[in-house]
Amino acid sequence: MEDIPQIGIPELYADYANQKSSTQPKFILLKPENMPEYIKSGNPFRNVNYGISFFVESNSELNIDFNSYKPKKNTVYFGSPGQVFAINGEFTEGIGVLFQADFILRHGAQQWLQSLPIFNRFLSEPFIELSEEDLLMFQRLINEMDTEYVNDDFLKYEMLEAQLTQVLVKLSRLYRASKENKVTVDTQHMMALESLINKQFKNNRSVVDYAAQLYMTPQNLNRITKKAMGKSVSELINEKLIIEIKRYLVYTDMSSEEIAHFFNFYDNSYFTKTFKKAVGETPKAFRKKQKELFFPTK
Repeated sequence: MEDIPQIGIPELYADYANQKSSTQPKFILLKPENMPEYIKSGNPFRNVNYGISFFVESNSELNIDFNSYKPKKNTVYFGSPGQVFAINGEFTEGIGVLFQADFILRHGAQQWLQSLPIFNRFLSEPFIELSEEDLLMFQRLINEMDTEYVNDDFLKYEMLEAQLTQVLVKLSRLYRASKENKVTVDTQHMMALESLINKQFKNNRSVVDYAAQLYMTPQNLNRITKKAMGKSVSELINEKLIIEIKRYLVYTDMSSEEIAHFFNFYDNSYFTKTFKKAVGETPKAFRKKQKELFFPTK
């Protein structure tokens, strides 16, 4: 049973021909000339890191969980753990910053990262376009990180962590300002709900249980999600379930029956009915169409 290939920072280090060894493979700067062949060739992979990608010049197409983007000049894209990516075409100028949550030294780093609008699945679009002024600022910051990265100075990783935090905060401020009308109230509740759904959606689809874990009534939780997203809690749980099923249909060779069982549908007909209601077509039809779209030569 083949799962979606995962790529993390240790794998990227191993794939570098001339990369210096490191005792802390929790942070990496990825440049076009160092892009692993597996990624260059357009193969899909499940991201296990947090990442920000600065596209200065690009003729590529970026696929993130069945959404296709053609990065414009001077655009920054954000990636969170668990998403499935594929890059088609040439990424000519730019840089990727990939890091694990525990590279951030502050207490509660995971929660802090999830609180940033650039990494929140419920509240965020995955990109922001930079003005020329902002581009120059981030180029300076990234160049400083690159200088620190290639040297082995005293407290190197502490300095990189401080520089990364500065970049994340500045990007979050710009994002919040540019998407002001889309940033809603009750952010902390939405962050907490997202975290619970990500961890439990396979085995727990009870709105009552999620509400209890957040110390509120189902009615109040639904009110918050309706206000923030225009969707009920059940719809958000199902949305997460369906996107994960889609990933397995397209990016693995598991049969529909195996996928149904993996996601705790013990009746394959109910699995097909649930998927068709959400997507508008059967799992088999969806798989065929998406594979032809994303892998036309295969």
